[in-house]
Amino acid sequence: MNAYRAQRFGSALAVSLVTLMGARLEPVHAQDANQAGGKDAPRLGWSNSTDLSLVVTGGNSDSTTLGFSNQLRHARMEDRFEFDVSVVRANESDDRFFLVEPGLEFAVGGAPTAPATTLIKPEPSLDVANYLIRTAYERHISPKVFWNTGASWYRNDDAGILNRYVVFAGLGNEWVDSSRRRFATSYGISYTDREEEEPDPEKERRFAGARAGWDYTEHINAATTFDSQFWWNLGFADPTDYSFNTLNALTVSVASRVSLKVSVQWLYENEPALESDLDVIAFVEVVNPDGVPGSGDERFRTLESGGTKLVLGAKDARKDKLDTVIRTALVIKF
Repeated sequence: MNAYRAQRFGSALAVSLVTLMGARLEPVHAQDANQAGGKDAPRLGWSNSTDLSLVVTGGNSDSTTLGFSNQLRHARMEDRFEFDVSVVRANESDDRFFLVEPGLEFAVGGAPTAPATTLIKPEPSLDVANYLIRTAYERHISPKVFWNTGASWYRNDDAGILNRYVVFAGLGNEWVDSSRRRFATSYGISYTDREEEEPDPEKERRFAGARAGWDYTEHINAATTFDSQFWWNLGFADPTDYSFNTLNALTVSVASRVSLKVSVQWLYENEPALESDLDVIAFVEVVNPDGVPGSGDERFRTLESGGTKLVLGAKDARKDKLDTVIRTALVIKF
């Protein structure tokens, strides 16, 4: 993400947060009264929350961005079940260009005089594709300690990750679980099987490792909720090969089952996937020391931009370590 896009996303997030906080600023005295009266019980039973976001632009810029996520929960005093699905897809068109009419002939090194052209506007193509499916189950051993197990599937085309399967099991602590607040941490072992777009000789495809994370929910008042989730996965064979996924969201209720939500997600890969066959490009100008054309002493001098574009070959590079996803969405609960 370049600096301009990051600044634009940050400004949008700040505006969204202020808007949401101001939308329903209700007192928390009722919750405090319930806690004082001994009614501070955790929220039990089934719950489901669906987030939908769609942005479509046309005219000078054709793009479509679709965001969908669904969180299914079932909580009892002794156990908890979770099933999550998250999808982000964005289609965007390339820059417009003029195409010279085919069939024209002109001298090598020259250009046709006032050729007929057609304005080409490329159709939108897939630019971002990000998918996550995760399920987890935990059961209490004691009021504050539980065991858990689960699995996930993840795909991120931009990051070069075609498939990443993770299964895990471990223990955790539920530090707080009330109608207003829940905070739990977990730690255990994992097994990862991943397929990346380009084979990487420096990385293991399958490996055992360690996993840790937290799950935090704060009901700020009757209308506003803050959620924070974090998962971290590390390989035993190579401790530098680790990744984490963190999601922070603020949700404000606008009706009994409808809310507005703004969230920011960071996806980090300490050893990103390889990207192969990137063009090595030079912008050059011709330097003629003796000023005599065709004397044989002409040389190319590289430039920062402009001049003539030459493709000198290809090299491999790693993808960026960090992906940022900022979303505003309509939330439907039932």
